[in-house]
Amino acid sequence: MLRHEDAGWTNPRVIAILSIVFLCGSAFGAAIMRAYLHSKMAAPTHAFVYHGKRVSFDTLRSELHLTSTQERTVSSVLDDFAKYYQNLEEQREDVAEAGKRRILGVLDDSQQQRFYQLFNEHPPNAQP
Repeated sequence: MLRHEDAGWTNPRVIAILSIVFLCGSAFGAAIMRAYLHSKMAAPTHAFVYHGKRVSFDTLRSELHLTSTQERTVSSVLDDFAKYYQNLEEQREDVAEAGKRRILGVLDDSQQQRFYQLFNEHPPNAQP
């Protein structure tokens, strides 16, 4: 027969079960988050893009039969290219943001609202 004092939050069985559920949920959540972040933030693959054609480092290595010295040099060049491209992308975003602010500066309130709607954005002071 179950006594009143055995049922409740102080019962070691309840605490153990809740702890196990919490740990399993945490582990599952961490695994899912890791997989999601890994897929979204994976390191860019080494590739060379020329005239719109993308060729991977592995393709260059195997098709050109690169030596180990050539592999290191080509890999370094591709790393530099990736960093340069990332810097250009950040600058492009900054220029776009500055342009957006300039456009919004000449619009009246109703035009600004329509501008945000066109880009599916919420105005900075609006409640979503």
